[in-house]
Amino acid sequence: MSRVAAFFDMDHTIIWENSGHSSVKLARRHGFVSARHLIKGFLKIILYRLTILDIETWYEQNIAMIAGLTPADMERFAAQWFDELARPTVYKQAYDLVREHQDQGHQVVIISNAPAFMIAPVAKALQVEDIIGTRLEIKDGRFTGRLVKPLCYGKGKRDYAVSWAAERGVDLSRAYFYTDSRFDLALLRVVGHPVATNPDVRLRRLARRNGWPIMDFARVSAF
Repeated sequence: MSRVAAFFDMDHTIIWENSGHSSVKLARRHGFVSARHLIKGFLKIILYRLTILDIETWYEQNIAMIAGLTPADMERFAAQWFDELARPTVYKQAYDLVREHQDQGHQVVIISNAPAFMIAPVAKALQVEDIIGTRLEIKDGRFTGRLVKPLCYGKGKRDYAVSWAAERGVDLSRAYFYTDSRFDLALLRVVGHPVATNPDVRLRRLARRNGWPIMDFARVSAF
């Protein structure tokens, strides 16, 4: 019998921080980016939520900042980001839900449009081994500042999950997916147990229309 998987989005599902903006905020705190870039980040998050922004263009503009850095550089930065900003924002209910799935023998996966180095410290804190994220190009051991498309977002996120499941013999018709975002609708539609978690207004409406469970977590930290 195939294994059961439980996919969790990261931002606003496991943590109540936006990892993209908070990581830029940390970089600003340490003088790596300008205040102007930080303000632009705020505005772009608003545009993203309004579906006005081209997400791939925005993503590439942001990752251009890390061109020339190594994976080890970004792993250190991500660990600092988690310890300083994200750890206190891990929902206790998300942490407990991950434990429940693991206790049932389910394979838990964190799937996010963040790059793997940003997901890794969150996964480690939750004792989750499997992560799926946006891939960044590396050449000669350093990031080039370019994406390896597709972005792990929308249909791209669905395709990454389908590929991951096929490689491991996981039946998506028995899988769970927890997310806050309407932009994850493509993946929500292929799993057997879609769960709208801290959903945005449109996803809440879609969940009610489709009879999907809705979970709202209190901002109580697991740590």
